Amino acid sequence: MSLNSIVIQFSPSDPNLRAIRDLALQARSGKIVAFPTETVYGIGVPVSNTKALQRLYAIKGRDPEKPFAYHIGDWDQLAFLDVQRNPAFRYLSKKFWPGPVTLLVPTTGGEKVGLRFPRHMAASTLIVSAGEPFLATSANRSGAPSPRTADEVLQALGSEVDYLIDAGPCEIGLDSTVVDCTVSPPEILREGAEVDLIRQAIADIAAGKVPRKKILVVCTGNSCRSPMAWGLIKTELHRRHLDQEIEVASCGILARDGAMATPEAILLMKNREIDISMHRSRSCRKEDVLEADLILAMAQEHSDFLTNLVPGIKNKIKVYDVVDPIGQGIPVYEAVIRDIEKKLKPQWEEIVR
Repeated sequence: MSLNSIVIQFSPSDPNLRAIRDLALQARSGKIVAFPTETVYGIGVPVSNTKALQRLYAIKGRDPEKPFAYHIGDWDQLAFLDVQRNPAFRYLSKKFWPGPVTLLVPTTGGEKVGLRFPRHMAASTLIVSAGEPFLATSANRSGAPSPRTADEVLQALGSEVDYLIDAGPCEIGLDSTVVDCTVSPPEILREGAEVDLIRQAIADIAAGKVPRKKILVVCTGNSCRSPMAWGLIKTELHRRHLDQEIEVASCGILARDGAMATPEAILLMKNREIDISMHRSRSCRKEDVLEADLILAMAQEHSDFLTNLVPGIKNKIKVYDVVDPIGQGIPVYEAVIRDIEKKLKPQWEEIVR
């Protein structure tokens, strides 16, 4: 234990991010760091440092059988955690993260873990710079009030904290709301910040107003094959009155963000009374892959890219082997659309299931 806590001043209007990144190295070496979130001040350690985790339990005065919540600093860090992304988790995380809600979700191994994605710049920078999620909790003794200022952290834990990031009073000053996403509909286990908004979101889930499934269509540039397949799927789901239940997105493994679909793709889809003129290309990200229940890859190279990006997802990829029509004129585009339609037809039951 340190004799005195080292306090690092942090101003959101003029943030010293380098100091926070240096502090992340101290955390990885086993030092205990207290940090601000938008709700209350927290205390935590990187997940891989089991020795520091034991010390964290001792400082908190908490039963080791009662686990701490995982805290991530960006969406990519979810890849560290083997969680099942059910529709409730997908909806609530997208709606409230980064923000003041802790979600309990099942892992593929059958455990239940708590996840939090704080939006405070100091917290997210610290966790991202550490290179892995933190296991963290409020910076107080078990059963005591959660601290809202750095002074309250020092009063509660004194010199047992090695480093303390002082960013002034917390924005909200209430504990996060805790929601159990392992039950249907989700249940609020602890009322805290933004509880009324969260309660309404849960009501929307219970009423079936949120998507239950997500489909991702992937090609190279996200300018012709995947936008055309996306348009065909969206149109058919609308015809079947399933467009509110199933979400469809597209991306490209080498895409440039923000480009329109090719003129040939827009024209030929318009001939089918499908408008893809508002489509804008974007590159494939880990989060897209992790969230998808079914991935339609237009070629084997796209499947290979995705499985390298996120290992272990091969079983949810279907490869269509559709040729790339870019730069080859209207007749080739028409043949490609017909090929996509032909290959979609036998898979509709799997798409809507």
